[in-house]
Amino acid sequence: MLKFQYKFVLLVFALLFTTTQINAQAVVDPQSLPVYASPTAITLDGQLNESGWAADVPHLMFKKDGVPSGNANTPTAGAEVKPPYTDISTARVKFLRVGFNLYIGIDSDDKQVCRFDWEGDGMFMKIKNASGANEYEIKNYVGLVSGVPAFVFETNAPAGVCDGVGFAKTGTTIYDSSNNDNGYSLETIIRLDQLGFTDPLAQITLMINIFDPDNYSLNAPPWGPNGNFYKQWWGSEWGGTYRTLQLNATTVPVELTSFSAIPTNGGVQLKWSTASESNNSGFEVQRSIDNSNFVSLSFVNGRGTTTETTEYAFLDKNEISGVYYYRLKQVDFDGRFEYSNTVEVDIQAPVEFNLSQNYPNPFNPSTTISFGLPVASQVQIVVFDLLGREVSTIVNETFARGTHQVVFNASKLASGTYVYQITSLDAKGNKQSIAKLMSLLK
Repeated sequence: MLKFQYKFVLLVFALLFTTTQINAQAVVDPQSLPVYASPTAITLDGQLNESGWAADVPHLMFKKDGVPSGNANTPTAGAEVKPPYTDISTARVKFLRVGFNLYIGIDSDDKQVCRFDWEGDGMFMKIKNASGANEYEIKNYVGLVSGVPAFVFETNAPAGVCDGVGFAKTGTTIYDSSNNDNGYSLETIIRLDQLGFTDPLAQITLMINIFDPDNYSLNAPPWGPNGNFYKQWWGSEWGGTYRTLQLNATTVPVELTSFSAIPTNGGVQLKWSTASESNNSGFEVQRSIDNSNFVSLSFVNGRGTTTETTEYAFLDKNEISGVYYYRLKQVDFDGRFEYSNTVEVDIQAPVEFNLSQNYPNPFNPSTTISFGLPVASQVQIVVFDLLGREVSTIVNETFARGTHQVVFNASKLASGTYVYQITSLDAKGNKQSIAKLMSLLK
């Protein structure tokens, strides 16, 4: 097949994601979710800055008509309290543990942060104590502090059991109904030992509501002409039906903070970084042409256990035009694994006839030759010695528009320097040739 001089014009597609994915099948209304240990201490400031919150572990996605996928599970049910609900936002509810402390983190992209009557944007939940004899309400949501809009935390649990903080993201103004807010985040801590739990890996019984009122100004009547309100719950709306959290001894294994794929002249450059690693053997790099069936390309060793930021890179020497999908399979030393999200790359066809330098070079006995065609053409690649004698015809056939690769096996040739020449002839009779040198070392 043919090869050309590198002159790719490539569409760069780089995607970031801040997560590690634990093997799971997303479902509607999971009866239970695992809670992994945080790799670091958690500061209760509502901002979710710790690396554990970025991990893509099984969690709840509260979104009207949301479809579960990956590790995002959807809740039990919902209700449009006051229609029409149009500002459909997404709130992701995640769980972490540090010893006996259970943390609940909520990240919402809500464009109108306000409240309907007393049900402000945020969370209402109930949790049972260790014996199951008592349950307590916990509220972390939009309210008023001395008449001023703010996040408030309320509970009827005994003092010291729980605390919570809300955070209006930059650009968010509570009770601004202009649809310009940038959302909010919440953090709640529940000290399970204060609820009678003696096992740090206990099963916790609870239910959770997420409220999303929109288009309400301060002091606007909840049932007035403006505003709308939608809410969803995991378990039941006010109690009676519950779900469980299973506290897990496993630390969130690898905090993958970025993953990108960028087409280059050498193929596709993959880069990723981790904020911390736990028991990480490494990453299997995988590629797919249909985002369904993946093949393994290589394995990149990890750093085991570390709290330091680590940068990784891998070059996929793939120059064939088309759309490709890449993902990472992170593997622990004990064989457990999880997948990253998928990165999509579009390797576009070249705009001009080109031939790349063979790779590897020098080589023994095989090397790959890449070439690009702006239009479908009859292509011939011939190898000559330095005296101009033809020693091999690698290919002589028609190729479609795009980038192609062929493998040349020189096992029958002696060591030395050779010339490989590509000639293309398109349907309009346009003929072009390019030649390059390559070295065979046996």
